[in-house]
Amino acid sequence: MAIEITMPKLSDTMTEGMFSGWRKNVGDRIERGDIIAEVETDKSVMDLEAFASGILIKTMVNGGENVPVGTVLGLIGEAGEIADSGDDIQALAPSPENPPKAEASKPDQPAVDSKPAAQPAAPDAGVSHTETGHEKASPLVRRLAREQGIDLERIEGSGPDGRITQVDLEAFAQQQQGKEETAAPDATAPPGAAAVSSIESAQPTPMRQAIANAVTQSWQIPHFQVTVEIDMDACREIVRELKESPNPIGYNALVIKACAGALLNFPLLRSGDPIDINFAVSRPEGLLMPVIRQCQRLSVSGIEKESSRLAEKSRSGRLTPEERAGGTFSVSNLGMYGVDEFTALIMPGQTAILAVGVVRERPVVHNGVLAVAATMRVTLSSDHRIVDGAYAASFLAELRAILEKPVSLLM
Repeated sequence: MAIEITMPKLSDTMTEGMFSGWRKNVGDRIERGDIIAEVETDKSVMDLEAFASGILIKTMVNGGENVPVGTVLGLIGEAGEIADSGDDIQALAPSPENPPKAEASKPDQPAVDSKPAAQPAAPDAGVSHTETGHEKASPLVRRLAREQGIDLERIEGSGPDGRITQVDLEAFAQQQQGKEETAAPDATAPPGAAAVSSIESAQPTPMRQAIANAVTQSWQIPHFQVTVEIDMDACREIVRELKESPNPIGYNALVIKACAGALLNFPLLRSGDPIDINFAVSRPEGLLMPVIRQCQRLSVSGIEKESSRLAEKSRSGRLTPEERAGGTFSVSNLGMYGVDEFTALIMPGQTAILAVGVVRERPVVHNGVLAVAATMRVTLSSDHRIVDGAYAASFLAELRAILEKPVSLLM
């Protein structure tokens, strides 16, 4: 009996996924655990593994299609096998190693077949594992090319063995945009008509649709915000001293570790017992929030390494569902963009999120004397149904105390 390959549910919010393409052809032998296809979820591009061994006897979905969870993508079986579901499935011809036995014909009478000879099942259009650009580019580059309507066959890759990199794709896109801008505009079209048409015809990607759903849910949470300014001179010295060491650390790791320490005394601000902290990673297509597990048990160096690993996987589109689900608190840092302060939206299912601004030299007053110090402004957004302003302010006071004397973070 043939075994169905179905679209898996790869995240809690996933209802459908973009089927990126097959890595195997109809007729290919497949072993359990082989990568047979790629699926683009609302957060990343995932490899689809075979859960059984056999031959890929049929494909039912082409690359680039949006497919609901649970949809049958194809069938794995053996040569000549047809599933017993009653579907019209073309079986493979017997293999050359086991040719069919010819029926004996009567003397002086030619043998006449009652049915035409079975033909090998041809691969469905567009699903060959040698489809355009598959071997020449990563899943992220192929997805970006698909969203921009760019044929990867037109790009000469600069990577190893001619592999197309994201830089190659961006350069080609800019070149094409320059050609379009030099083209004569349609004098008969009203001003702004082309821009309006482009906006109306644009289709959101699965990732943008997931972000839209999440922020819509978040906006319904009754937020309130509390902001404090923290003296970061001591933290700046630590970052500078360790910059050239084998284990450099950044401000974000210090903030996450300090949040983990403060959250031990403020359980209402976390949505569960473990202190698993999500942090924001920006991509051209949108924002991802990978999660660092058990932050209270990790050193600052450990948090730095884990955040770097997760950020790299996020940007390459390879973040797994387990690496972004189940956080109990969030940190969003826009300091690297020079933002002084901002308000972040609480992730659905959580109680609070900390928005972190840039570390900048500002005028301060110490004991009545005007001076200059490196400070950072942070804003805590909290769910007012669960905590009040005084509780949130007390948390920020403890967070500030930890960051202004960060020696405890390094112990």
